[in-house]
This record gives sequence, structure tokens and C-alpha cells, in this order.
Amino acid sequence: MEKRKWILACVVMLSMAAQAQWRVGATIGADYNVFTMDKQYESDWQNNGRWGVTMGITGQYNFNDWLGIRADLNWTQKNYRRNRDRVAIDYRYYNNYLQLPVMASLSMGGQKLRGFVNLGFYGGYWLSSNREGVEFSSFSDRFYSFSEKIEFDNERDQRWDFGLVGGVGLEYRFATHWAAQMEVRYYYSFTSVQKQYMLIKDYRYNGTTAIQAGMNYIF
Repeated sequence: MEKRKWILACVVMLSMAAQAQWRVGATIGADYNVFTMDKQYESDWQNNGRWGVTMGITGQYNFNDWLGIRADLNWTQKNYRRNRDRVAIDYRYYNNYLQLPVMASLSMGGQKLRGFVNLGFYGGYWLSSNREGVEFSSFSDRFYSFSEKIEFDNERDQRWDFGLVGGVGLEYRFATHWAAQMEVRYYYSFTSVQKQYMLIKDYRYNGTTAIQAGMNYIF
């Protein structure tokens, strides 16, 4: 009886392995980041979203026809803009992140054209930050343009980023081992980009929508 159970388990495992499918690929696209914060004493400042670039590599393991697990390693810009009401002061921020989303991938449809949904978590690291724009000098009493690299402050800046990620898309399998994808994805951050080192709490978050195209090789 015990031997039959082992044989049955082996048959089930072999059947699952036969249906399983590995795939690797690359993605590229654009993203729109929205920066939110409690303005508190900065009520005359406006925060606006900005477009950036996202690209990366992806790997996926499909357990069967409709369920898989997917992991991406991508470089994503989380840019935004800050400007002051009725004054020509304008800051444009460029923030580069390395991210690792890990998601369950659910798909449905035909052999060639399929829809899919990705849901999971992501972790990221803030690689670099630059700023350009227009500032006012009280010494020369005039406005001037600038472009500078922002140095990270360990006491102020939170460089690790964690949150939820979800996406919907379409896949077209145009050859035996090749498939093209289009996906709209959203990254919802749990982590404030600024540490709470002051008496007044100052939480600041990124929310990023990515529109990306990808190409996968299916083994």
C-alpha cells in the first residue's frame, strides 16, 4: 500500500513537471510616478507627477496552463516635480531605483492570445537622485537655472523601498518558443522615502504606474 502511494506521488509530480514551463525575457517601457506628502508648513508648494523610464529582465515558472510565479529585476525611475505657487521656483527630480517584484501570475485565454494578471510584493533600493530647475538667489536678487546630484543623507533618506505590485496585460504567442507581452503595472509603496528623524512626522511616498512591453523565450 505504501509503495503504491509513492508511485502515485511520483506520477503526479512527473505530470506536473511535464506541464511546467520556464520562460525568460526582457521588458522596457515608461512609468508615471506620483509623489505624495503632508505639506504641513509647505502649503504653497505643488507636487506633480513626472514620466520616467523602466526596463529589466524577467523569469517565470508556470506550474500549469493558468498559474505561474514571476520575478523581475528592473531599473525604474520614480521622478516628480515640485514648484511654488506664484513664484518661478521649479524643481524636477530624477530618482533611479533597482526593484525586484515577485508575483503570482494568473493567465486565461487561447493558445496564441491570452490575458494575464500579476499580483505580489516588491522590494527596491534607491540608487541615485538628481535635481534640476529654477531657483532664486537672495544674494544676486535673480532667478537662475541649476542641475545637481543629490547626495544621500543616512539620517534623512530611506533608500530601501517595499510595497505591493499588481498588473494586467495581454500576451501574444507568435511562435513556438516566443511570446510578446504588453502590461500596465502599479507599484504601491509602504515605505516613506524620508526617515522620521524630526519631532514633526513627515511621511513621503511614491506611487508608480508603469506601461511596459516585453519579449519572452519559452523553453
